[in-house]
Amino acid sequence: MPRSLIKNALIAWWIGLLSYVPLSDASSRFVLDKVVVVARHGVRSPTDDHHYAALTGQRWPTWNVPPGHLTGHGYTGMVQQGKFFAEQWQHLGLALPLRQGCPAPQSVNVWTAPDQRTQATGSALLDGLFPGCGIPVAHTQAPTDPLFDASKMGIAPPDTTIILQQIHAKMAAYTPLSAHYRAAVALFRQAVCAPHTTSCAFLNEPWDINIADNGQPKLAGPVAYAASMAESIRLAYSENLPLSEVAFGHVRQAKDVGQLMALHAAKYDLVSDTPEYARQGGSLLMTQILDALAGKPTRYASHLASPIVIFVGHDTNIAQLQTMLGFNWQLAEYPRNDIPPGGSLVFLRFHEANTGKQFIQLSFMTRSLDQWRALTPLSLDMPMLEADYFDKGCFRYHEKTLCPLPTFIRQARQQPKVQDSGYLLFQ
Repeated sequence: MPRSLIKNALIAWWIGLLSYVPLSDASSRFVLDKVVVVARHGVRSPTDDHHYAALTGQRWPTWNVPPGHLTGHGYTGMVQQGKFFAEQWQHLGLALPLRQGCPAPQSVNVWTAPDQRTQATGSALLDGLFPGCGIPVAHTQAPTDPLFDASKMGIAPPDTTIILQQIHAKMAAYTPLSAHYRAAVALFRQAVCAPHTTSCAFLNEPWDINIADNGQPKLAGPVAYAASMAESIRLAYSENLPLSEVAFGHVRQAKDVGQLMALHAAKYDLVSDTPEYARQGGSLLMTQILDALAGKPTRYASHLASPIVIFVGHDTNIAQLQTMLGFNWQLAEYPRNDIPPGGSLVFLRFHEANTGKQFIQLSFMTRSLDQWRALTPLSLDMPMLEADYFDKGCFRYHEKTLCPLPTFIRQARQQPKVQDSGYLLFQ
């Protein structure tokens, strides 16, 4: 299609979205003027399944992309998600300056982790938000990025004494862990282990917590391998692989996948969601989000001042932010606080038309397992699953859940442990 026709189609598409907004919403008391998103990448192939066959005695599915790469199915799903975001944000009043049918320079900024799956997810979101515009994503050329990989890079190592205290306190609530997770281990064994006595020996190992040489906590016992295996099962179902290849035919519906995710959820509940661990890994990203929402003039303003700012990273990044914010959710068949592919923390900043006062709506949004599997088109009538943050001082207004922005930022700024002044970001 000639470029001019693409531009004309895009203009018509945006005008169509604008015309969809009812007059009562277009002239709403609260108008959306800023969006910050932290998204997990879309559906990918497993990253570490090369040893699964030896551990379980069964051959796991073969994928058509390299390990850890975004699949074509995952790309298409994230394009749909970008299109849904565009429809929702326009419905809430977000207005972007257009130049020849595309967003004006500096009105959209997308920064991704350096992995293929995160870069490709950023491109997919932009293809859905602004089709035909060819807006590039930005990322570091280095193999790691302090915004997403602070823990891996050893930035401000956590206090291992505090981490162990916090993890042991959680473990004590489930004492003994072997009894608390006995049913989950039995279900997992039935689903993935070959029927002979030597398979899945790791499920018989005692639960324990160790500190690695880099200061990071690691769970020993069933979760050591079952957490990533459960994620691989979820990915296979979401990718629309034949059900015979999803947990070796033991999954018939989305609910079955959710039940097999229990040991994956245990890893996050017991370790990843502990406050000290989260603050060490998520502080730098949290600071950029808050600076973007506050409109604070910093040395990174060129990346943060755009009306739309999107970060694309991993479930660990969202788990760290979720823990620091004290934001919890339970959605559909997923475990508590689960972060599926494409799951996103969405920060929407509104201003009150009459007073100029600023408010924020914070949501966690994700597709259901069956929406992923079928690549169900998303729309305001067929939306993503959503949970809204609510704290003292927040209130409901029509379909919005609004919290005073100054209060939200003041409370959230108490969480970061690592200051960004000592690091070069967005490099």
